Amino acid sequence: MDIRVARRRALPVVLLALAVLAVVLTAALGGARDGSGADGATGQAAPAGPEQVDLAARVHAYTAGFGPSTPYTTPDEEQRRAVADGVAQAVEGGPAQAGPRLRAAGYRLTEWVDSASGRRFAEIADASGGSEAERGWGRVYLDLSAKASWSVQVPHPVFDTDTELLGVAAFRAAPGGVMVLAGAHRKAGAGGSSDPAHRTDTVFDAVIGALAARGLPGIQVHGFDEGSLPGRDAVVSGGSSSPGPAAQLTADGLEGAGFAVCRAWRDRCGHLEGTTNVQGRFAAGLGVPWLHVELGNGLRTDPARRAEVAAALGVTARSWSAARRSP
Repeated sequence: MDIRVARRRALPVVLLALAVLAVVLTAALGGARDGSGADGATGQAAPAGPEQVDLAARVHAYTAGFGPSTPYTTPDEEQRRAVADGVAQAVEGGPAQAGPRLRAAGYRLTEWVDSASGRRFAEIADASGGSEAERGWGRVYLDLSAKASWSVQVPHPVFDTDTELLGVAAFRAAPGGVMVLAGAHRKAGAGGSSDPAHRTDTVFDAVIGALAARGLPGIQVHGFDEGSLPGRDAVVSGGSSSPGPAAQLTADGLEGAGFAVCRAWRDRCGHLEGTTNVQGRFAAGLGVPWLHVELGNGLRTDPARRAEVAAALGVTARSWSAARRSP
C-alpha cells in the first residue's frame, strides 16, 4: 500500500484519540478547580471552600432563645483562660493555632463566608449545642479578611434589644474586626453573674482582656429607653477614661447622621456614661482606646437607622486600623 494512503487512513483515528484525551483532561482539571469533581491524581473529591452563611441570621438564631429564665453557669478561671488564649492565638497566629486551647474549654473554631459581605470569618463557639445553651459563655467572631485591629463588644444581647444585630452590622462595616458576643441574658445568672459588663469572672471579660492586652481598641454597644434621657438618641463616652479622638469622631459621625448625641465628657448623660464598666476600666489601665456607646431603641430596632449607626462606628474602627498600620 502506498505510504501516503496509509497515513491518510490513520489520521482520523489519531485525531479522534486526541479529542477523547482532551475531553478527559478538561473534565478532570475542571473538577479539581471548582471542587465539584474528583482529583485526577488521587480519585478523591477536591476540598470545597468555607460554606456561605448570613452572619446576622446566624447570630439572631443563636440569641433568639435568651431570656431571664435561661440557664447560665459561671466558668472557672481555667475555662475562662482557655477560651481567651484560644482567641488570642487565632488573632496572632491564625485559626489553625487556636485548636488545642479552645478544645480544653469545650470550644471549637469554624470558618464561614458571610453571604452579605463576602468576607471569610471564624466563629469560636461552644462545641456542643447542648452545653452552649446550659453554660451561656458566648461566642467570638473574627474577620479573617484582614489583620485584627479592633473589636465590637455586645455584653447584653436581647436585654438591650437588637444590640446583637447592631454588633453584626458594625462588624461588617470595617475589616479586621473581632465581635465578642455574650452568651446569656443579662438577668439569667444568679446575683448578676451573667452581666459581663460588670463582672470579671466571665468568658466575655477574659476574651476582651486578652484583646486589650494586645492593643486592640474596642467599642462596646448598649441600649437605653429614650424616656430615660429625653431629647437624646445616643450617648458616647470613654467610660472611665478621658475622651480621645475616637470618642469625638464617633459622636461627630452620629450627629452627622442626624442623631442627637450626649457627649459624656461635656454633657450630663445620667447613668449612661459607662464609668463602672469593667472592660472600660481595664482598657483605661492599659492606655488602650475604648468606647461606651449607648443607643436609643429606635437606633437599634430600625434597620435603616441601625445601618447608619454601624457606618459611623465603622469610620471609627477604620481610623484605629489606619493608626495600627502607621509606623
